[in-house]
Amino acid sequence: MTSPEEAAVTVEAGPPVVAAAEPTVAVRHVTRTFGEVTALSDVSLDVAPGSFVSLIGPSGCGKSTLLRVIADLLEPSSGEVVVAGKTPHRARTDRDYGMVFQKATLFDWRTVRRNVELPLELMGWDRTRRRARADEMLALVELTDFAKHRPAQLSGGMQQRVAIARALAFSPKLLLMDEPFGALDEITRERLNLELLDIWTKTRTTVVFVTHSIPEAVFLSTDVVVMSPRPGRVLRRIPVDLPRPRDTGTRELDRYFELVTEVRETLRGAGLL
Repeated sequence: MTSPEEAAVTVEAGPPVVAAAEPTVAVRHVTRTFGEVTALSDVSLDVAPGSFVSLIGPSGCGKSTLLRVIADLLEPSSGEVVVAGKTPHRARTDRDYGMVFQKATLFDWRTVRRNVELPLELMGWDRTRRRARADEMLALVELTDFAKHRPAQLSGGMQQRVAIARALAFSPKLLLMDEPFGALDEITRERLNLELLDIWTKTRTTVVFVTHSIPEAVFLSTDVVVMSPRPGRVLRRIPVDLPRPRDTGTRELDRYFELVTEVRETLRGAGLL
């Protein structure tokens, strides 16, 4: 698990993708400290239902810290976080979110299908029901033919697809992703970007996505939140108005290059590039 990083964050919500009275994630004036180090200072962030929000910035800017506070893996030192209308702890125990890390964290002694079944098993689903759901999720990530394989028999990209299937198996309202493709080669990464967008389009699960890649953030997102290093602030929230559905041709659009440049220039203006 990546160590928490430090930053200060303040950002308003982008336009909701679907009409809803309440955001899926509401962070209100949250501060998080580690000893004498302030990681997050007076953070406010709304994430609308059905949106895909990417957090981008240099190493040490607090992206993972913010994600972990939302996930109830870290407690805020002050302030409030609401996930799906609940405290983060209640949302976690109620399985309102799934999480995917940079490493797939699969269990080698379980088959691919049984890895996907694991959260359903912990929730008490009977064998027939959880197997049917696991097979449905493996079809979604196009790994039906590998259900009986062990994780060690899969490529890194395939393992991440299994991790995504497992995280979505119980239909969470929110998917938290901490640099899930960061360790993959560029060709595999671009292909998984397309597959993730296809999954997101089909499920409309709200996503908060941490990345260091400017092109990835622009290609995937409804909004890109650009963060500065500690003790920084959010430099800018950039709505991404690229047409959907997005495909390989999206990366050739003038507007795509304009948005990539906009994010890059925001970082450069802060002395980060």
